[in-house]
Order: sequence, then structure tokens, then C-alpha cells
Amino acid sequence: MDLKNKDEPVLEPLLRQIRFGVAKSLLENILIKDSLVLDYGCGPEGKFYKYLKKNKIPFKKYIGYDPLSKDEIMSKDVLITADFKKIMNLKYDLITMFAVLEHLDYPYFDFSFLNKIMKRNGYLILTTPTKSAKFILEFLSYKLGMVSEREIEEHKHYFSVSEIASLFKKYGFKV
Repeated sequence: MDLKNKDEPVLEPLLRQIRFGVAKSLLENILIKDSLVLDYGCGPEGKFYKYLKKNKIPFKKYIGYDPLSKDEIMSKDVLITADFKKIMNLKYDLITMFAVLEHLDYPYFDFSFLNKIMKRNGYLILTTPTKSAKFILEFLSYKLGMVSEREIEEHKHYFSVSEIASLFKKYGFKV
């Protein structure tokens, strides 16, 4: 069974809205019209950028980084790029990593660059599936085709909250 909604499995848009919704109340309190936002692992279309615009959440510029982006997108308030060097010369008020952490080479991925590019008193918001979500996501993906099989296959690690806290404390973040 393969349930599709346009070009993606049927639950993908709902899961994306849940991820972004988790951050919405935080965003309303921390983002201001002059905020510089880095969406690390934004996907080729920058869907979080569209979410910010649709929900009228203020920001100055959205920069999306994704190594899988094929085409660079640039306008007055957005840049989506696959060029890591282009994100490294700015200081960000907010860095988001929606459903990214589980795709990285744990525990070997080096997060120290985040401290270099985040403004003092900046924020990092991330979402990642927990260990208990593994079975459900694999069932929804492999058996029902309702979640992206490619995305689930790319998961390298499912995290507990204590693992995340430990990981980011190691790199100097207040959790």
C-alpha cells in the first residue's frame, strides 16, 4: 500500500505541521522583525520559510541550508543553498533543525560550528523522533507507505531527551 498526497506520502505534510507547531509558541516569543533565521536541513523547498510567511511570524532573513538542495534560491528575505560556506559567515538569532538530528552521524557529528554562528542569547530549536517512535515510523513507512521510506531509511539514531541534553551540553549549549 502506498498512500500519496501529491508527490509525497500522505502523512508527511501532517508530520511537518506537527514539527513546526511544536516551535510556534517559542517562535512568537523569540523572533522579531530583525531576526536572522538559519533552518539547518531545510529541504529543497524551504517549507519552514513558507510556514513562517503563512503564519506571519516576523523575521528579517531566512537562510535554509540543505546539502540535497539542487538549485539555489535567493530573494530579498530568503536564501536556500547547499553551500555550507554560505551559512558560516553570519550570526543567527535562531537556528532550527527540524527532523535533522536523526540523519547525522551520531555520535561523531561535530556541532561546534553552531556556537560560532549563533548570536549570544540566540536559540536552537530542534525536533527529532524518539526511540519509542522508531517502530511506529517504520510501520507507517515500510508497511503502509504513509511516511517517506527514504527518510526513515536514512535515520541513523533515535534519541532520548537525556541524550540530546548531554550532546548539546557537550558543545556549550544551555539546554
